[in-house]
Amino acid sequence: MPSPLESIRHLTETLFQYTNVDDMARQVLRTALEVIGEDAGSILLADEKAKQLVFRYVIGENADCLQGTSIPWDKGIAGAVFFSGQAEVIPAVQQDIRHFSATDRITGYHSRNMIVVPLKRYGGAPIGVIEVLNKVTGQIHRDDLDLLVVIASIAAAAIEHTKDAEVLRQKDLQLQQSQKMEAMGRLAGGVAHDFNNLLTVMRGFTELIVATLDPAAASRRYADELMKAAKQASGLTSQLLAFSRKQVLEPQVVNLNDLVSNSEMILRRLIGNDVVLSTNLDPLLGLVKADPGQMEQVIMNLCVNARDAMPQGGSLTIETAITELADSNSREAPDLRPGRYVLLSVADTGSGMDQATQAKLFEPFFTTKAPGKGTGLGLSIVYGIVKQSHGHVAVTSEVGHGTTFTIYLPQVEASTSDKCTAGLAPAVDQKSLQEPVQSE
Repeated sequence: MPSPLESIRHLTETLFQYTNVDDMARQVLRTALEVIGEDAGSILLADEKAKQLVFRYVIGENADCLQGTSIPWDKGIAGAVFFSGQAEVIPAVQQDIRHFSATDRITGYHSRNMIVVPLKRYGGAPIGVIEVLNKVTGQIHRDDLDLLVVIASIAAAAIEHTKDAEVLRQKDLQLQQSQKMEAMGRLAGGVAHDFNNLLTVMRGFTELIVATLDPAAASRRYADELMKAAKQASGLTSQLLAFSRKQVLEPQVVNLNDLVSNSEMILRRLIGNDVVLSTNLDPLLGLVKADPGQMEQVIMNLCVNARDAMPQGGSLTIETAITELADSNSREAPDLRPGRYVLLSVADTGSGMDQATQAKLFEPFFTTKAPGKGTGLGLSIVYGIVKQSHGHVAVTSEVGHGTTFTIYLPQVEASTSDKCTAGLAPAVDQKSLQEPVQSE
């Protein structure tokens, strides 16, 4: 059997070869139990958003019962060590009032003694804890604590390295996607612009022909069909221009709550009786600068997209909120500058999407619907309008668990003239609203 130092050396050599945190946790915990001679153990990593310590890997009796579960990060001995950043040896676990006894009840395991060490680089902040329980032979020694501290330090460095590498990989993928969408936008915008010029000529001459024809003549009907087709083609070019961010916007300082409230009646008609629409609007929502009509189009396109993802009915929720992006490395919106943003989210309980579908979601003409059931431009238009408004649109989805679209728009301060009208959104004229464009 290798010595403790040999085991730690082997761990150091192999740990940085892993690209998956769970694989790392498994190797670290097995080495720790082997070196220190403990019966069971676990590695818990912090989830900062949920403020939980998550059991990433567990060894011991009924370990599967704990795997993937979590505890509040300020509870138990693990929570105390996480916040203090100081390792602890607990010779009598059951007598320690901090002991989170629920874990013993869940597994049926009886914790007698334990060592808990924060997972942190030298001089760094803890990212979790490692705990080993029930020394197999003899008492816990000072050497056991020292060895576990070394293992924890190595593990923390490797885990943070892997997380940093994953962030860089995601940023690279996002940059590639952004560049692809930019190139597609330039191509679509150029084609749409030239095609629109040709359509203008076609429509002009067709109108002249119509004016010279007898309304009862068959040729008049043919000319009318030409006009109808030309108008539909013009609509498609307008949508492509929206995606390519070359349409002319009329931005105003507006409150998204007003746009949602004023659109609610027509949204209920659009989604039908099988879908339950609910709103959760932040009463202290900040203002944004955007084209009100185009933002109404964004809301309607997202809601129609959600409706189509729930053919058997379901729930559709529109929410608004304010968030602060501390730096440009935010995983939620990596292409935005730090600052305060107004959020608009549209969430459904529909079929959800896999990663491959999400990667193509905003591409023009991409659709998962049957031929003739959608143009594949609805979400492309959403993307173009939001980008042209200096915002970001994010999507989170899982097959069978619904989809949430979240739009980030920079919060702005109202000028003196804007303050008089910011709370007054333009009345919704049902005749003037554009037909929502169906997409995914």
